Amino acid sequence: MMNTDEFKKQLASVTPDVPEHFHNRVEMTLENIVLQEAQMKESTKQAIKTAGRFSGRTLVIAIALVVMIAAAALAATQWNLFGQLPHLAGESPVNADSVMQKDLHTETVNNVEISIKEAGYDGRTLLIQRSYRIPDAEEAFGKEEMLGDVEEKLYKDYHVGWWIDHIWFNGKCMNMPSGSESMISGSDVPGEIIITEAWRLYEEGVYLDGPTEISMPIGEIQDIDNYYHHPEKKDADGNLLVPDKGMVTFTFDPGDVQSRVKTFHPEQEAVLPELTAKTVDATFTPLMTYITLDIKVNPETMAAYIEENGAYVLDDDGTPLWERDELDIVDPWAMSLALVDGSGNIMFPDHDGFDSDWATGASFLYPYLEIIPDELWMAPVDEEDGTVDMSRAVLVKPANE
Repeated sequence: MMNTDEFKKQLASVTPDVPEHFHNRVEMTLENIVLQEAQMKESTKQAIKTAGRFSGRTLVIAIALVVMIAAAALAATQWNLFGQLPHLAGESPVNADSVMQKDLHTETVNNVEISIKEAGYDGRTLLIQRSYRIPDAEEAFGKEEMLGDVEEKLYKDYHVGWWIDHIWFNGKCMNMPSGSESMISGSDVPGEIIITEAWRLYEEGVYLDGPTEISMPIGEIQDIDNYYHHPEKKDADGNLLVPDKGMVTFTFDPGDVQSRVKTFHPEQEAVLPELTAKTVDATFTPLMTYITLDIKVNPETMAAYIEENGAYVLDDDGTPLWERDELDIVDPWAMSLALVDGSGNIMFPDHDGFDSDWATGASFLYPYLEIIPDELWMAPVDEEDGTVDMSRAVLVKPANE
């Protein structure tokens, strides 16, 4: 019968690395098992001095437990997509397995293998990681970003790639939504290009529910003039029908993810000396937290700012570049905000949630909130000492809602 140290060495040789919290959980559980076994032996008056040894029963339970936890740990970290877009939901979102799917589609176009490797949807944003694998390539490009020259080679040599700024859901055309983004990199596989995308469908009022046919213009490149200038290839609203060439189509089923989305519209105004702000939308999904503020700069504040700084932004030689507007007031204030609870505690101290702003508003994006506090606010945080100013905070989620 092996002792504790021997067991640890044997286990380490066959068990993959797991996150620290899994490791700690295993140790605590094993200690409980040993304690329970000792108590059982004592209660039956069959206590035997084991001198730090595991019995056969304990060993079997321990091995089964560690294998299960290790498998769970590996499953929780298998999604490569989030590593490319960590600013959205973090690199290892806790709920990723519940909204993500793997290996949805593969086909070959002009000898280039095109794969939809990962896809997920949290009720607001569609996440897709797809790949092109160039035939007969002997070297891997590595996980570098911005492989523009390689993408150009795809276009030139294989006539394959993204060729029009649309995507189709169940045959309905949608333009690239505002705030969407794409990242291109290589991988450890010879000739493989990885493209990771976040499509903010909610910006176009599109919400997926149940099995959805997704068509992407990522196959053989087509002449867009053959589509834009042909009325017969558009629907009654003037939107382009799904092209009959150059498309890669697959089915993705997000399930009933909308039932897991919580939304608040408090619209309680925070009246500040320089502006008035309110939350028009606060959405909590299984992956992310979305917050949108409506902001109105006081005319007196804008007038005073222009008087002090001039009506235009100038370059070094005094040439006007652009006219100043309310964004000059909104931007520094919006960038100072952080999501806090009712006591002023910062919810994500290591995550900058600022997403974008404009003359009349700002948006913020944070990871998933497992427990939504009774109250939430967007409050300014002092850049130097980290002090939260609740007197200038904007209500995000009212109490008791």
